[in-house]
Amino acid sequence: MSAIAQTARPPVTIAERFFQGSLYLLLVMGFCALAGTAKLDAISLALVAFALLLRGYHLLKGRTVVIPEHCTSVFTLLYFVFYALDYFLLSQSFVSATVHMVLFIMVIKIFSVQRDRDLLYLAILSFLMVLAAAVLTADTVFLFTFCLFMLTAMSTFVSMEMRRSEREARIIAVSPANENKFHRSLYAVAGLLAIATIAVSVVIFFILPRMTMGGYLQTLGSQTDFVAGFSDNVSLGGIGRIQQSTSPVMHVQVLHGVLPPDIKWRGISLGSFDGRRWSNPMRDLAAVRPMHNVPVDLWALRFYDSPIYSIPHRQTLGYRVVMEPVGSYIFFLASTPVRVQGPYNEVVISNGGSVTKADGSASIDVYEGEADTTDPSPLVRNSNSQDYPPGLKINYLGLPPGLDPRIPSLARKITSSADSNYTRAKAIEAYLRKNLGYTLDLPGDEADPLAHFLFERKKGHCEYFASSMAILLRTLGIPSRVVNGFRGGEYNDLNQTYIIRGRDAHSWVEAFFPEYGWVTFDPTPSVAAQPGTDVSSRLALYMDALQEMWREWIVNYDFSRQVRLGSAIGAGASNLQGNLRTWYIRKYRQLLRRVRSMRGAVSSGNMIVICMLGLAIIALPFIPRAWRAFSRAKLLKNPQGAPSTSASLWYGRMLKVMARRGMRKTPAQTPVEFASSIHDPETQKNVVVFTEHYERARFAGSAEDAMRLPELYEELVAKK
Repeated sequence: MSAIAQTARPPVTIAERFFQGSLYLLLVMGFCALAGTAKLDAISLALVAFALLLRGYHLLKGRTVVIPEHCTSVFTLLYFVFYALDYFLLSQSFVSATVHMVLFIMVIKIFSVQRDRDLLYLAILSFLMVLAAAVLTADTVFLFTFCLFMLTAMSTFVSMEMRRSEREARIIAVSPANENKFHRSLYAVAGLLAIATIAVSVVIFFILPRMTMGGYLQTLGSQTDFVAGFSDNVSLGGIGRIQQSTSPVMHVQVLHGVLPPDIKWRGISLGSFDGRRWSNPMRDLAAVRPMHNVPVDLWALRFYDSPIYSIPHRQTLGYRVVMEPVGSYIFFLASTPVRVQGPYNEVVISNGGSVTKADGSASIDVYEGEADTTDPSPLVRNSNSQDYPPGLKINYLGLPPGLDPRIPSLARKITSSADSNYTRAKAIEAYLRKNLGYTLDLPGDEADPLAHFLFERKKGHCEYFASSMAILLRTLGIPSRVVNGFRGGEYNDLNQTYIIRGRDAHSWVEAFFPEYGWVTFDPTPSVAAQPGTDVSSRLALYMDALQEMWREWIVNYDFSRQVRLGSAIGAGASNLQGNLRTWYIRKYRQLLRRVRSMRGAVSSGNMIVICMLGLAIIALPFIPRAWRAFSRAKLLKNPQGAPSTSASLWYGRMLKVMARRGMRKTPAQTPVEFASSIHDPETQKNVVVFTEHYERARFAGSAEDAMRLPELYEELVAKK
């Protein structure tokens, strides 16, 4: 007996064919939802897609391929061995290995259907694929595929019941002549049921009390590559890898104040450098503070090493951040952060100023913050103080072992003319910006990355610029550290938020001045914005706004948002009702007053006057257009009255004639350039003459040239 038996399919009813097609589409929609997460490997995508296409081909040809049961048993036993290898060696992830197992079972099952229960198993497997997609992502692509899945699910289960009833009755319920009508009716019923189900589900979703579940599923779908770039131990190149991604990381909405154009979103600071890697080996914690949606004062607790006389800060910027599911426990805060609040139990404020979520359950999704964006330079411009706390000297003045002697020499050379620590820092910042280039290409494995960057390669990404400036400052006795976070953001006017993407990841430097505290410096040169067409950029903004709405009101929808939504709907309904009532009463009273004033005033004598007034009112909207047409015609006939305006009108008419002949002037062309671009010599000569008179009339106000334009226009029209 062969491993795979292929036979001609026995005659089936119309309901049977419709059910088989609907079940096939249900499997396709489940797989599309899973493939839309972009988390499947290429081999799984190719194999499963090929299996589904083969199954679709068999359905079209009316064939069936059945793998014998003893073969499926052998394949299943072998896959359990592969599952262990997949979990421990290949995927090294429970979710990925389980998704692979679901796909394997589906592929085996679609080619081994022998009983009705096997068809039900396939429907369940399609649902498991959608469930896996919900674990791996929660974006708008999933919303689209889920809606299609709901439609095909309705069609599948309706036709499944019709198929069962048809078999039990042992009759053909639908004649072949009515097959198309049956299909249309069944699709319509399935569509209406799907729409009704989704509508009721939406109402239930928004009305029933919801609590934030967080945790398990969100953690399974997190992006660990992003987290690795913002840890307490980062090698040179970690941020550079994140910068090569265009995926959104967070969305920022300004609540009050103005967002600076080059705003820094501070993530984690790093103080110890061994020549290749930045770290915070001591992991000292300044404070663990409860939050529970209560603002936490960051400046008062922020640094154990801040001197007592550091000036107080004020809140010049308020903002709200919605994080994408990147698995981050770090609060990215605008420099200089003052307060932060969110629906979390505790936060940890480190000595380096980093703020992280204390518990290890769900990652951060939404929070609010306040920052001081005032310029600190007036307070530190003349700073030469070295009154540093002992802990600060230990953590932020250390140099890597075996430092290249050229680096301290370069620092002294750059700052030879500076007379304060602040001007020394600005001199180093300016030197790195002007004399070294920016690139995202990661260098090779060099023995001394900083020396190679400063004296040989002379180009790199932000981590190399920030690391170089921090070490140059330390050789001069100025405490410094590297900060990893994000810079800037793209404004989306559709939902008034700023989009922070992976490519906005950035490293910069903070230097300490006793008169103020930590001050930000950015030695990385500015990078030109990436080109993009207006259409594609605008479409991307629409998609991002839709994605933000989906995450805000679906993925992160909880009881607090229910209360806010209910209050907004109640207030809006109350205002609408009051406004409608006020408008109706006002209009009704105005109508009564007009009727009373007109009572007895209308007679046969003044009906003519009323009719004339009515006609005048009807004609009123057309009067401006008629007046403009009259004025234009008058100018065209008497161009000497207004040479400049009439010249523009005649030139416009000439361009219309040329356009009808296939010669169109582009917005970028000047009149002279347009005339020179005409290939026909005779036509070009006439247009050149017309252009000369037009320009003298248009820009010099020459009445004689304006009077020549109608004649030249007629000559152009006459010559074909």
